[in-house]
Amino acid sequence: MSTVQATSATAVQDLAKNLIKSFDANSDGQLGQDEFGSFLSQLMNGIQTASGTMTASTQTAATGLQTLSRGALRRDLFEGFNFDREQNVEKSAKDAFASLASAAGAVPATKAEAENWFNQNVKQGMESLGHKVDWVKGDKFQFSNWQGSFVVDFVRGADGPNPSFTWLADQAGASLT
Repeated sequence: MSTVQATSATAVQDLAKNLIKSFDANSDGQLGQDEFGSFLSQLMNGIQTASGTMTASTQTAATGLQTLSRGALRRDLFEGFNFDREQNVEKSAKDAFASLASAAGAVPATKAEAENWFNQNVKQGMESLGHKVDWVKGDKFQFSNWQGSFVVDFVRGADGPNPSFTWLADQAGASLT
């Protein structure tokens, strides 16, 4: 239980540091009234309650635009994802993957491309959200978080005519017969 709290606290602290870096116009390590106002304005511009869409993005030096909720998701790239519920990228590795994969904008067409694509577009973001990536091989990866360790096949139809993102997860080390 304490590991979960530490991971969540670390993720929140990392997010806070990135937000301060993004909005700290005078680089004094603090957000003044105008800088905080800028942050709130950008946050509120991302919330569109009438349409039910919520987005909150932060520009970070290391990872670029990081989508933290369902507003920017490209639903057409995915199979087997429920985007009609609240997306929680810190608790759900599947939600984190969907957010990061959607931001990348395209599905890799082959297993070889999938491995490189994942390492370039998803791995760092997953880890910053508390989902440690243990390995990546082709269109599969293993991650560990507060729920355990899982192996995920993330591209349906890799090396075929119409690939899409999917989430076929099995407990790591499970024997499938």
